[in-house]
This record gives sequence, C-alpha cells and structure tokens, in this order.
Amino acid sequence: MMQRTFLLILILSLMHGAMGQTGYNRAHNRMLDEAKLLLATGEYERASHLYRRLVGVDTTFAEVYHELGLCQLRMPGQKDRSTAHFEHAVRHGHLEAHYQLGMARHRQQRFDAAVELFRAYKEGRQRLVADRDVDHAIGMALSAKARMKDPVDVRIRNLGPMVNSPGMDYCPLVTADGNTMYFTSRRDGTTGGRKDGGGQWFEDIWMARRIDDIWTNAMNVRAPLNSAMHDATVGMAPDGRSMIIYRTHPDLLSGDLYESRLVDGAWTEPERMTDRINSPHHEPSASIAPGGDEIYFTSDRPGGHGGRDIYRIRRLPNGEWSLPLNLGPNVNTPYDEDAPFMHSDGATLFFSSKGHDSMGGYDVFKAVLTDPDMNGWSLPENMGYPLNTVNDDIYFCLAEDGQTGWLSSERPGGLGGQDIYQVEFPGTQLDYLVVRGVVTDAAEDPVQARILVTDKEGTVIQGVYNANAHTGRYLLVLTPGQEYALTVEASGFATQHMPLVARTINGTRELPMDILMEPAEQQLTRNE
Repeated sequence: MMQRTFLLILILSLMHGAMGQTGYNRAHNRMLDEAKLLLATGEYERASHLYRRLVGVDTTFAEVYHELGLCQLRMPGQKDRSTAHFEHAVRHGHLEAHYQLGMARHRQQRFDAAVELFRAYKEGRQRLVADRDVDHAIGMALSAKARMKDPVDVRIRNLGPMVNSPGMDYCPLVTADGNTMYFTSRRDGTTGGRKDGGGQWFEDIWMARRIDDIWTNAMNVRAPLNSAMHDATVGMAPDGRSMIIYRTHPDLLSGDLYESRLVDGAWTEPERMTDRINSPHHEPSASIAPGGDEIYFTSDRPGGHGGRDIYRIRRLPNGEWSLPLNLGPNVNTPYDEDAPFMHSDGATLFFSSKGHDSMGGYDVFKAVLTDPDMNGWSLPENMGYPLNTVNDDIYFCLAEDGQTGWLSSERPGGLGGQDIYQVEFPGTQLDYLVVRGVVTDAAEDPVQARILVTDKEGTVIQGVYNANAHTGRYLLVLTPGQEYALTVEASGFATQHMPLVARTINGTRELPMDILMEPAEQQLTRNE
C-alpha cells in the first residue's frame, strides 16, 4: 500500500511532463498521460506497451525510461530488464532513477555501487524518498555485504518442477508429518482463468504430497478453497485440521481472511474470520498457535509502528476473541513485517521483515516469546545468509523437529518469480528449553505469581516472568543444560526458592513443572 501511494504521488506529479520534449506532438503527450495513469493504477503491462512506443521519440527524455523501468520492476520476469532503463535515466540526470538504480545494484550484489548511488540521491533536492528510508537502504546494503562474507551452515534446495512453475509459487503450509504441502500459485490453470493488470494469473491454492522423499506433481485443490477470486494459503493449525486462506472481494480492491476445516477428508466451505482480525484495512497473513486459542496475524491498520505489523488475538474464557494486541517494538518496525509462523512449540515465532537488519526486501527472522501474558519477546535474530538473500525471503515455516523448513524466495536458477525451497539445518533451530506449568494454592486455585530466574548462584538475573492471574499458567524460556535458581513470589504466600536444571525429557524441548504455593516455608513442586 505504501509503495502504491508513493507511485501514485510520483506519477501524478509528473503528468504533462513532456512539454517541450524533442519530437513530441499532441498524440505523444496523450499517450504519455495514458501510460502514466495506467502505471499509477497498477496496469503495468499495458503501460509498458505505451512507454516502449515513446522511448524512441526522444532518447534524452529520462522520465519515460524511468517509468518504463518502474513498469518492468513490477512485471513477472521483467525485473532485470528494468536496470538498463534506470541506467539510461540516471545518465540523463533523472533524480529518482538514482534510487531505483541503487536498488538494482543491491539486487546485483554490487553493494558499494548501491551505497554510492543512495548517497548521491540523498544529496538531491525535492526527493520523494525520505532520509530515513534512504539511510535504511544504505544499511541493508552494508548488512548484505557483511552477511555474505559470513554465511551460516544450511542446505537449501529448490523443490523443482513437480511443485514450482514458471509463475509465482509461495506461502507453503506443511502438515506435521511433512508429507503434504499446500501453497499459493499464480500459474496457468487457475480457477476462473483470469489475469491481473501485471499479467499474472490470479492466485489459487495448490497441493503436493511427498512419497519416499519425492514430491508428487502439484494439483489445484479446486472448490471450496478456490474460487473465481484470488485465493491464497495463509496459515494452518499444527494438527493440519484447520486452514486460514485469504480471499479477495469481488471488487478485487480488498479481501479478508477465511477459515476452512478438514472434515472426513474434505475441506469445508471457508467462513469469514472474526472482525477482531478482519478490518477495513489489509490483513494478508496469519498463523494459528498450538491449541488453536491464539492467532498471530499481520495488518496495516492505524496505531501500529509503521507499514504492516504483527498482532495477536487470544480466545477468552467465554469463547470470544480478545482485542488485537500489537507485538510491540521488539518485533515490529517502521517497515513491513509479514508472514508470521508460530512453531508448534508455542514459543518460537518466525516472521519476515523489511526492517531490523534485513539484507534487502523481506528477510526471515526468529523471536522467542519470553512472557506470554506481558507480551514479552526476545530481540529478533536474522536467520542469516544464504537462507536470506538480497531479494524477498518470506513465508518460512519449520517442521516439528526444528531441522527442516520451507520458504518462498526468488533466487538464481529458479523456475520463475518466487519458488518454494526446502531448508535443511545441521541442528535444531529451537535452541532453548520451555518450562511451563501452573502456579496454584493448596486448593488448586490459580495464583498470580512473579517468577524470578537467575543463574544458580543467584547473582545474575536471566528473566522475570509472571503467572497468568486467571489461570496460573506460566512459561519460562531457558538454555538447555544450564542450572538456574527460581524465586517465586505471590501476595499472601511465602516466597519460595528452588533450583532448576534445564534438562530435556525424552528428546523433547519442553519441561512440565507445576508450582504449589503454601503459607509455609516448605516448597513443593509437582512434576509431570
């Protein structure tokens, strides 16, 4: 939405810009105005046809070359062709083309050249891109340069032509057993047979199955998940029995999130989700947390930190959904966050962001829920190169074992646009242990307690956690194998002290531990 607004301002500010250009007559001026309007309204393919007819009329008219480049930048398979037009516009003094050519050099991994162009652009007057955003572009180039010199140990492979297509393929949703994948595709064969203004097929949901580690040929899932509108995968419950999809309205200007359930092997008619999620604004992504009582979603609604933010809603004791809670500045930035995926452990959130220390476009990040009731999150960790690249790397999801993941990305050697890739890590990405349980009194009523976690000597604070006032539930996120000291405090109860060794049980990364509070000095724990 921000990009569309920026583009509209740019094009409308340049209407009738051909006055006095060599070789231009009234027909050329009308053609240019029509091309600008088509570009501003997202009709990139039609606009590009007109711009290509105009570039030869006056080769010094940098504005036409710049705007043809903008069209190609947004057309499938044409992004690389836009670079030559931005280069031509820069040679003829077009200020805004400096910024676009800087972004192109970034995609080419020519980071020093990108930084030089961004800095030259920043010296210009009456720029359309704010200082903050130019500085962020410079930061992304420097981040990409540093990360590519220090790659992480990971194996990434394209799922190949049985799954991917010459069109855009993205947002994989994989069942817990890793053998069924639903994803969004913009390929020939879409329900309704329609294309958008950029020449891409409408979105449809497709499915592939894995047999003996080989993915079968993807199939369109048809109705009821697909319709004549855009239909896209969004999120799936960890048990694979519920799926969230995004469906546009008939006007194609907006859409909502819907939920479908798997009943007797068939998906039910999708039902529009609660207004706690859907709004007059844009909510393109969501993830169902384990148990189905929490949903994480993205929205560009007012009141956020900027662009799209990630929010959470929680099912209340009366069965209704809570008001949306913004995940706060540790997770959200002034730029776009999208594609949240809450792992089946209930504590690790993977998401993509154009902010933080992104290498360019969307990068995949990981954050850990440190305090569920106080909305506490660790600082996000960039998953590193080569999982992240200078292009958009998004819609990451991780298997239950923490070692196999999938994401959408545009990389050299792909089949076209975004493809779906499988990621193999040498070890688990769940590098912590979750301790969870309930704090109660002798009558087994919940107790609102404060839990202080320190090192075993009690000198260094590792974290402060709070048990839920209504349920007594708590969750600690600790490092496996470490020794800790816990101090549990609650009004009306004696303070309790206990040692804790963060050991996994049967290979899991979860340690259940209930805490019994008594008005005596003795401390009791109930381990399950």
